[in-house]
Amino acid sequence: MNKSDQKLKKYDVVARMFELINNLSEDQQLILLKQIEDMTLEGKRGHSRKPCLISVDYAVEDRAFTNYIQDISSGGVFIETSESFSIGQEVTMAFSFSSDHRPSKFTGEIVRIKPNGIGVKFKDLTKYQEEIIKSTAEKMKGI
Repeated sequence: MNKSDQKLKKYDVVARMFELINNLSEDQQLILLKQIEDMTLEGKRGHSRKPCLISVDYAVEDRAFTNYIQDISSGGVFIETSESFSIGQEVTMAFSFSSDHRPSKFTGEIVRIKPNGIGVKFKDLTKYQEEIIKSTAEKMKGI
């Protein structure tokens, strides 16, 4: 197949995708957008994320918040929030994986900002913290 045939095929694929997406409802388009974003980010992440709903107390620059972690991996978390933050800000978090345990403290850095929350990459984890996060994330089946 020559380059012009490849370009035509790619154009046909993209045109067909736009046609199909255009025929979806707005809610379906938003769901598809999230799936595509997740697929693109998954290749960039070093760790697979697991959906969850874990209460988290966290602080950024002397301001304290309480929200929920929507997903977790051994590399970081996504915290649901409507607050305004900047990439690179340090986050101190306290959360527990079960009601039986006291919350553990974690430090992270904001590496992603979306309208519904922030992606936080863990920093300076102890071996114990790494193990507990990894084993808990592997056990989660989602919500």
